[in-house]
Amino acid sequence: MKPPVFLFAGLVALAACTGEPTATDDANASLLKDVPSVTDPAVLKDIVALRQAMAANHRFEVGTAEGAWSAQFPPGCFTSAAGAMGYHYHNAANDGVLDVTRPQLIIYEPEKNGQKRLVAVEFFSAAPESGPAPRLFGQDFHFNSVFQLWVLHVWAFRENPRGIFQDWNPQVSCQYASEPPVVFSHAHH
Repeated sequence: MKPPVFLFAGLVALAACTGEPTATDDANASLLKDVPSVTDPAVLKDIVALRQAMAANHRFEVGTAEGAWSAQFPPGCFTSAAGAMGYHYHNAANDGVLDVTRPQLIIYEPEKNGQKRLVAVEFFSAAPESGPAPRLFGQDFHFNSVFQLWVLHVWAFRENPRGIFQDWNPQVSCQYASEPPVVFSHAHH
């Protein structure tokens, strides 16, 4: 076993003993997915913290029940030739905060059964493009010229063969969206 993966497994075991809310069985099964490409122990620790913080949001009905994540921003299920993202739900209370446990957006993929599955989160910052890029998870955000925001996606709940911090995921689809998807023809949304 590689040391970073061993460390990650230890962090997961430690997290299970903290008395904090734990993830659903589906979330626990995904804790080790898409992490082998991440080797930095600090980044692995941040991903565990994010997954724990978002555990209650795996079920769309629960995640949006209290209203914190109820506003779709921007509206629609996002897709492109590079893959899809899904539906973005905004938590305005997290705006202006750079904390690995407080993303500004959570992203759900529509499923065949009409449910929505948590697949990723997105962090954004309204800092000027000329300023330094914000940084979380050991990654610099990239500037999104469409929305005039610095952004960083984290595919913490659905494997992304392109990489955990990429914008688009070819394993995500808007095929079961209840309305026509929002199609992007360029690399960033």
